Amino acid sequence: MMCKGGILKDEEWNLQTNERATILLLGTKKEVPQQPSEPVKFIEDMNEIEMATALELPAGLTNLGNTSYLSATLQCLHAVPELRSALDSFRVDNADDNSLAITWGLKFLFTQMERGSTITPIILFQTFYSAFLQFSQTGENGTYRQQDANECWSELLKMLQRKLPAIDNTESADAKEQIKKYRGAFEVKMSCSESPEEEPTVGKENFLQLSCFISPEVKYMLSGLKSKMNETSVKFSESLGRDANYSRSVSSVI
Repeated sequence: MMCKGGILKDEEWNLQTNERATILLLGTKKEVPQQPSEPVKFIEDMNEIEMATALELPAGLTNLGNTSYLSATLQCLHAVPELRSALDSFRVDNADDNSLAITWGLKFLFTQMERGSTITPIILFQTFYSAFLQFSQTGENGTYRQQDANECWSELLKMLQRKLPAIDNTESADAKEQIKKYRGAFEVKMSCSESPEEEPTVGKENFLQLSCFISPEVKYMLSGLKSKMNETSVKFSESLGRDANYSRSVSSVI
């Protein structure tokens, strides 16, 4: 209840009213909400740890010197819940080869990422550099060189494909490999651009990723994906008896 800017409290009558005074009544049948016991904290007032908790951000990985390509790849893999579940179920007594060591290292790292906000992935990085010497190159100052994230992604998937079983009760070959669940297939048509009379060939190509390369013509992801589905290459032509230009086009996704 308000009158002349004053508010009537629940426990006392502290309004001075005159005849014909205008009184405004605002209320509800339910109990008036109580002020929270702890003050509301806004995003701009939080530190990094509090902000990550409030926004449910994934754990961060410390950059050990030009290792952002590997950290980004690991974050992408960690974002797949089915992959995390498969790694949780992964058991190994002795990681005596690179595939087992990498798979076990991912399992250990992902467990750490579920418990902390910032992780320094020294164990996995050392295992990764031992397994893939091409990524262990260092510069003049001893720091690791920047590498290609796509190549890193492909190598890690190969390791997981060898050792990580699927969580599936069926006995099919595909069900026994977790990574195969994310594989697709293209129906690809190859036509000789220099010999229209040559019969086009149609085949099947498996893929584990869709490529999108940046170029002056590519302004959107969709156009980048489409451009990789229609390409030109040079190969030997049986009808012409020499190398010729061929157009490769994806006719459908199987």
